[in-house]
Amino acid sequence: MSFRRGLAPIVIAASIALVYWPGLYGFWTRDDYMQLAFARLVGSPWPPFVHDHYFPVPGSIFRPLGFASLWLWNALFGTDYFRNACGDLVLHVAVALALYRVIRAGAIERVPAALSTLLFALHPAVLGTALWWSARFDLLAMLFGLVAVRAALDHVARPRTGSLLVALAAVLAALLSKETALAAAAAVGLVWLRGARHDRSKLRALVALIALVALFFAWRTAVLGTLTTGLAGGASIVGAFGRGFLAWSSHVLDYATFGARSGVVLAIVAAVYFVVEFERLTRGRSREANTLVPARIDVLICGICLFVLPAILQAPIAAMNAAPLDASDSAVEAAMQSRLYYFSFGGLAALFAAGIGRIGPRASILRASLVGALALCVAAFAWVSHDAATAFARTTAASRPVAEAVAAAVDHAATDSRCRIVVLGVAPPPEWSIYVSIDSIAKALTKNIDRIGRCFVEADYVTYFNLMRGEADPADAMPYTPRSADARPIPWLRIGDMTTAYLDPPANIDAATLGGIVFLRYDNGAFADVTGDVASGRIPVALR
Repeated sequence: MSFRRGLAPIVIAASIALVYWPGLYGFWTRDDYMQLAFARLVGSPWPPFVHDHYFPVPGSIFRPLGFASLWLWNALFGTDYFRNACGDLVLHVAVALALYRVIRAGAIERVPAALSTLLFALHPAVLGTALWWSARFDLLAMLFGLVAVRAALDHVARPRTGSLLVALAAVLAALLSKETALAAAAAVGLVWLRGARHDRSKLRALVALIALVALFFAWRTAVLGTLTTGLAGGASIVGAFGRGFLAWSSHVLDYATFGARSGVVLAIVAAVYFVVEFERLTRGRSREANTLVPARIDVLICGICLFVLPAILQAPIAAMNAAPLDASDSAVEAAMQSRLYYFSFGGLAALFAAGIGRIGPRASILRASLVGALALCVAAFAWVSHDAATAFARTTAASRPVAEAVAAAVDHAATDSRCRIVVLGVAPPPEWSIYVSIDSIAKALTKNIDRIGRCFVEADYVTYFNLMRGEADPADAMPYTPRSADARPIPWLRIGDMTTAYLDPPANIDAATLGGIVFLRYDNGAFADVTGDVASGRIPVALR
């Protein structure tokens, strides 16, 4: 019996590792450079718990536990991508096993529970999220959220102080990882709300949960200075949520099928069987069904919360950059979009598992047919995901030479701890777009962060901010000047051992203006110091 109990988790973990494995040989991309530079410069994991990060705008993001996780991984493994990616693989396996335990709490058999879990864990959109290091926040929020849900279900089945404390602690950890974890908090609350009028233990647990969520919002508001989010900008917050929810909803089917058209067949099979099974349970056509109703209904409630609420909670982000899945999208672009669906697809898997229940009598044709259909869908998702992981690794690894060359060139040129370096001729790869700054690349990958941590590193394309070791003096950045918004300078943010500096390039460029700046030009895979050529005018530059 113990072997049968442990077989499903082993199969789940092994399947994920097999499909994910090619992704371990990728490299840093997009936001990874900024996150890695931040982790190396901030000094400790504690400042994000009490300071706004200004990423990407003030009052936007409060995810201190997620940032602490990135700091810890950097402290343990440095900039070694393979080891950091292994950490994400382990986290994704942990999320899948936590989901399996939530599904099993609904008295659902091991086979449908394991297959439903694998439909989530091996889904291309889900695995794509797990492949992207900067999506660590989603993995942590989902992991702690599912731990909280399972502890809440255990507390309903058998009220104990231990399960209550685990549920509350996990809810707080999930909220501190990413705001979408409110979906898990709502699921826990609704589970405890059922029957709270007649059960004092549930009522006390519900009151404690409400107090905990209120504490989190008070903490978040004190740090960010707003109860909502700065991501809406000057637009109406209601309008931003409305537009974002519509954008999310219009693309969800694209990401649910993700090129594996078996997803459509799966949806049809699930819908038909869900209706039949749900009607059987609610009418109580058998004594066995009656005993399963409460636990199964709780899992259904949790699945609905996890599926629907993240779409609302992530609406401001979706309003800004949600996009349909296009055949021309790279694996990196698809992964970055997929994070909007990670939580929801976990909820969908729980809904599906609760709907199919016990898959009928053991010897029935319906059982064999449905198990076969589910296995085919899992295999289809695994195939597509393995290809996506391979493409993700290939795409990100292709930009590794230029990124490492940038770091090596800046290391070599930084003879002064307060240096000013401008890199010319680097064309950002498509997956970087213009959002990966040369400053972040250099400080993420440098072999000596103490040496260049106080250097202002710029490029001939836009740099949105510079991450600096310790205090940063605008005078050291000249001829670059502090950036302004609405005719007022944007304040430079000091957090821990790091300062975030906001600069604009000089309007007029001449030899006197550019004095003291080291210019490095990238050409044919190597960097050359062209400071003299720039000063003499032989190489014109356009800084922006």
